[in-house]
Amino acid sequence: MDDFNTIRLKKKTIDKFKKYSKKISPSYSETLDFMIAFFEDNNLSPYDTLGMNRTSLQNVLNKRLDAVVSILRNVEETQLKPTKKMLESLFERVEEEEQPKFIEKKEFEDPILTTENEELTYYREAYLKKQSELNNFKYKTKEAFNRFEFVKHTFSSDQYILKLNVDEYKALKINLFDDLN
Repeated sequence: MDDFNTIRLKKKTIDKFKKYSKKISPSYSETLDFMIAFFEDNNLSPYDTLGMNRTSLQNVLNKRLDAVVSILRNVEETQLKPTKKMLESLFERVEEEEQPKFIEKKEFEDPILTTENEELTYYREAYLKKQSELNNFKYKTKEAFNRFEFVKHTFSSDQYILKLNVDEYKALKINLFDDLN
């Protein structure tokens, strides 16, 4: 059996230890052994702080969750709602176009009788005109494609960029699309 010894402690400290010891184990020696074992097993010193306690950890988590909620609300406001409105407006227009309110009555004019040669000449000229427009469009499109420049990015996907200033853009737009109308 182990021998007992005494240690001189302040009365206030002894009272605290006795109250704490009653909760932990039946004897004071056992409580003190458990406390020393805890500090040794966890490589702790009574002078160390354990870092975050439960309330400070909960506060940090609450702040992080609030930040996530605000990010999600921002995404909803700036991206989801406008996209939803655009899609709804597109579907509304489709429904409107499918069900016209008024139906036009078309009256056809009597065809003008022409000779076979006039008809062939007319269609040949129309074909040559469209062929010329197509070749012109192909040439202008090829010129536009020659202005594309490949840009390689480090952190995002690579892409082609059309290098134009504002005046060149307007001229290209007029040349390519206004000729078609």
